Amino acid sequence: MAEKYKVLIADNLDADGVEILKASGIIDVDYRKKTTKEELLEIIGQFDGLIIRSATKVNAEILAKADKLKVVIRAGVGVDNIDIPACSQKGVVVMNAPAGNSVSTAEQAIALMFALARKTPQADASMKQKQWEKTKFNGTQLSGKTVGVIGLGRIGKEFVKRAKGLQMTVLGFDPFIPKENLSSLQIELTSLEDLLKRSDFISVHTPLSETTKGIVSLDNLDRLKDGVYLINAARGGIFDEAAIRAGIETGKIAGAGLDVFAQEPPPEDMPLYGLDEKVVLTPHLGASTDEAQLEVARETATSMVEYLRTGTARNSLNFPTLDAEEMDVLSDWFTLAEKIGSFSAQSYEGAIKQVEFEFSGDITNLNLTPLETAYSKGLLSVAMGAEMVNLVNAPVFMKERGVSIVSSKKSGTEKENNMMRVILRGGEEEMSIRSTVNFSGGTVIGVNGMALEFRPAGNILFVRNRDVPKVVGEIGTILGDAGINIASLQLSRVAKGGIALTVVEVDEEVPEEVLSTLRAKDFIVTARNIRL
Repeated sequence: MAEKYKVLIADNLDADGVEILKASGIIDVDYRKKTTKEELLEIIGQFDGLIIRSATKVNAEILAKADKLKVVIRAGVGVDNIDIPACSQKGVVVMNAPAGNSVSTAEQAIALMFALARKTPQADASMKQKQWEKTKFNGTQLSGKTVGVIGLGRIGKEFVKRAKGLQMTVLGFDPFIPKENLSSLQIELTSLEDLLKRSDFISVHTPLSETTKGIVSLDNLDRLKDGVYLINAARGGIFDEAAIRAGIETGKIAGAGLDVFAQEPPPEDMPLYGLDEKVVLTPHLGASTDEAQLEVARETATSMVEYLRTGTARNSLNFPTLDAEEMDVLSDWFTLAEKIGSFSAQSYEGAIKQVEFEFSGDITNLNLTPLETAYSKGLLSVAMGAEMVNLVNAPVFMKERGVSIVSSKKSGTEKENNMMRVILRGGEEEMSIRSTVNFSGGTVIGVNGMALEFRPAGNILFVRNRDVPKVVGEIGTILGDAGINIASLQLSRVAKGGIALTVVEVDEEVPEEVLSTLRAKDFIVTARNIRL
């Protein structure tokens, strides 16, 4: 019988999403539509999964009570109400559902642009006052104008498609997406400075962060083109509201259309109130269409079921994300990386300060960051315990302990195509471990430049010894006298008479007293029991 999980839906969610969760057969659903902070604090300890919208906040106080929580999903894009670092520290996966409302939000931004250009809301209000003020609401044509689009993710791309359909010239800026990935948009990609200077309209489609907060502010109003129109259907605070008012009052800004605000609902002294002829304000309606609500609910519920059933995290913000095809290819590598991490912690002399990865072969075409995370989990589990470390908090703990990770990819050789090499630094000496996945699964193929082939599994006696006669016989005798059976033995050296490595796979853990007997031999440099 499949394991059952409890999932709380703390805010409103379309019925289709609720049904997807219930139909999974692995989830018991508690749907409350609206949950107060006090109520959430009281009940959150019961749940494995949590689905929220913008009303519910997931912070350190809530997480302190969430002893069973594995995953939080925001039914929508913005995760300003989720403390992602605190979730990572707790080992809780954070996901969102960005695709479901992309079209609706882009359409809202287009609607605001039309409303600004043609003064439609103001004309409507005048007509409803039985006024006929035709000359008062003279507008501007969109066709032929230049629109600057800041942020070219899902929503930004949808906005671009529609702006091009209006025969507008489109400028784009997004420092986080490689230019080659945006070539299909067929727009001019430029700098932020250039975009601000040339655009008749500017629409933003980015998260709110330290780099995007105040993209238009009191400090850079003079960089804008005279008479520009500003549109924000993304996140409040990207355009500074006081700066917009100052720009409108001086004539620098012709108008602004905002669907989002620094504080929601806005306070009574919000700077844009009272500018009725120059601004269009809507109460965060970007995702407020029947179609968007349905798609967001479906996407959220499907992601929850998929994660609890398979461990695959779609649109994760703090967890290694692999699609199903990549997971099929990398599943053995994932296991191997975690085993190599554990082997590293148990075999390296001293404190590890840096881990360098070198990948080669066909796997370099895939996202390999999850392998680094799996390695970190294996490494840290040795000291902290497996129950304390997971794939979410392992990168956080690595940073806390001052362990840096660097990574590179290179072409493999014909003889040895797919390969992962890990280099450890910081202790008494550098150590390297080469591994691959072959017909028998994950396999170590070399340590410190010496050819050694063994499966990183079970109990292993790892020995650094001087290359002198009778070493193998002595090790075998000591283990035999202790009643320890040898499954296999591998040894290798760089040069005759130097330091050699001996790897002995044994059927049971080597006791400390047997290790002490080995270490007392003058030909043994180090001897360690490794459990994998």
